[in-house]
Amino acid sequence: MNKNLTTGRKVVLKEMSYDEMDACKDVQKFGTTSDGSTVVYNFHKSITTWIRKGLAGGEFKSKINGSVPDSVLKELTEAEKLELVELIKNYKQLYYHL
Repeated sequence: MNKNLTTGRKVVLKEMSYDEMDACKDVQKFGTTSDGSTVVYNFHKSITTWIRKGLAGGEFKSKINGSVPDSVLKELTEAEKLELVELIKNYKQLYYHL
C-alpha cells in the first residue's frame, strides 16, 4: 500500500504476518515505579521493529531490498518515524480485518 507522510515523503507499506505483528507488539514493555507511575521500556526499539517489519519501500536514498537498512532509518525524522509506525499499525488493522 502506498502512503504519503505529512512531510510529503512517499512510503510503501507491506503486509505483515501475524508472527511479525506479534513480534512488534512484544517489544514494548510496561512497568510500575515505586510511586505507582507507569514506565514504558523499549519505546524506540519498538518503533524500529515496526518500521523494519512493516516498510517495503518509498522515497529513500538507500534501497529496501527485503529488509530496511539503518541508512533508511537515519533518513527519517523522529516525527516521520512516529507517523510511519501509526500508518503501519493502521494498515495492519485494516488489512487483517477485511
